[in-house]
Amino acid sequence: MLLATRHAIYSADFSTEETATFMLLPSWNKNMITNFYASLCRIYPHTCKFLGTIPSDQLKYVKLPFWKNIQIPLSKHSWELKIIAIWNTKGRVCLNAHNKDWLK
Repeated sequence: MLLATRHAIYSADFSTEETATFMLLPSWNKNMITNFYASLCRIYPHTCKFLGTIPSDQLKYVKLPFWKNIQIPLSKHSWELKIIAIWNTKGRVCLNAHNKDWLK
């Protein structure tokens, strides 16, 4: 996740095209201090923003037709997902042109 976030930030910074990446990344703790990708987003606030959170109780597995092992059920989610946007200036201008409130 750290490498994916870093790649998105660097790609946005060095791209000459409009670029915006939206990511769903797990958060294993509530305060996000120990998540390395969160520290990258704090270092680059002009490029990254946390848009929201999907709570762990809202995450559901799709019923898998091949998972028939009753003795070993799929575990419950113990983390939430953070929704993160990473963009460059041209990407933000393009998104703002379509919806001025997308970043609020």
